[in-house]
Amino acid sequence: MKRLWPSSLVGQLLLVVALMLFLAQGINSFLLYRGAENQNLVEASTAAVARIAYGLDRQAVDRSDLRDVPKRSRRWGRLKTGSESAVTEDMGRLPELETRAGQAFTNMGITFSDIRATFTRHLTTDMSGYLIGANKGDWRNSPINRSMGGDSPPSETRGFVIISLQDADGQWISIASAVRERTPLLIRTLLLQTVTIYLLMLIPLILLGRYISRPLKSLTARAHSFQPGETSDLAEEGPPDMRELIRAFNDMSGRVSSMINEKDVMLGAIGHDLRTPLAALRVRVESVEDDVDRERMIAGIEDIDHTLDDILSLARVGRSSEESDPVDIRSLIETIVDEFTDLGHNVRYQRGEKQIAAVRETLVRRALRNLIGNAILYGKTADISVEKSGDKLMIYVDDDGPGIPEKTIDSMFEPFSRGDASRNRATGGSGLGLTLARAIARDHGGDIILKNRENGGLRATLMLPIG
Repeated sequence: MKRLWPSSLVGQLLLVVALMLFLAQGINSFLLYRGAENQNLVEASTAAVARIAYGLDRQAVDRSDLRDVPKRSRRWGRLKTGSESAVTEDMGRLPELETRAGQAFTNMGITFSDIRATFTRHLTTDMSGYLIGANKGDWRNSPINRSMGGDSPPSETRGFVIISLQDADGQWISIASAVRERTPLLIRTLLLQTVTIYLLMLIPLILLGRYISRPLKSLTARAHSFQPGETSDLAEEGPPDMRELIRAFNDMSGRVSSMINEKDVMLGAIGHDLRTPLAALRVRVESVEDDVDRERMIAGIEDIDHTLDDILSLARVGRSSEESDPVDIRSLIETIVDEFTDLGHNVRYQRGEKQIAAVRETLVRRALRNLIGNAILYGKTADISVEKSGDKLMIYVDDDGPGIPEKTIDSMFEPFSRGDASRNRATGGSGLGLTLARAIARDHGGDIILKNRENGGLRATLMLPIG
């Protein structure tokens, strides 16, 4: 069902309107069909009433004058008479037809003590000789009439209406009338009506939907690709509500860009104001005579400097002036691995196939360094492997450390968060490594996932889009 349901707002609107039209037309078709059936019954009963009146009129003619009446007229006036009604108790009565017939006979000045009418699919044997309307159209179907381009063949017989009337002497007068089936013409009319309604309703809605969806798609694409600092505004198109929405988006993007610009200026000033006294402090610390104290002071200053660098880098993610270029991820990883192995760390890389991805090399290099650094810091070793999954490149960094409790994995991405006791401040670091790495990954359209390994240790997965 989800496959049939459109994903776009305009598509859903058109589908709902189409379904409602279909439902309304279905109800309308049902009512028209029932009305046509009732009309067929009324026409058949009207013919029966007319033939009864005609038959009674012919019976009033003197027997000697009846010889001058054409045989066709005598056949038309033939009625079944007897002491019992042709409409028995087990047959379903048609009160509406009985009322119509009674009113018609009253208007003609003919009175009956009882009137009965019914509809049956199959005519009983005793009424087969008192049927009207069954041979209607024989002349129209003759070869001569067809060769002259006469009317189309009559509709099929759907059933029969039987009318029985009791006169003042207690005798029952009965006749049967064929009910014709006219639904094929009705179905063609309903189909034509349905197609016309759909064309008149859906074509304007489709045009209106395109008028609305075009600027909506442009707005969605701009929102997805929004980068702070963009100077060009999105063109205001579509209906008034859509134009107002685009105008509000342009104003919001302008305010966001201004706020980020102010933040960058402020962070740049903070970085400059802090690094200058740190550099001066570093020079003064060099004059400390005690080697132990001097090394501790220098380590503290470097820790502050690294923390400040991480904060500034995190703040600038998404505002980097570096363009994305095709990079061989395999070569990039090998370079980083060589850096760590040169420092004496146990880092292994399972060399795979060459993989090219459009990334900002400097930022991705920093993200991988953070992940590998964490693996070495908490697990002593780091195993790196690369795997392609669909349109994503999965870079796995595995360690043999204690892992992270499942309930605290999400919180590890929070700034300055360290998790359990094995990841305390004594191990070093600013607590921004994972936060910065995930920000870099998401800036590229990817992400970072942390998961405990079954045999112990932690797996950090850096996902990057390919292409």
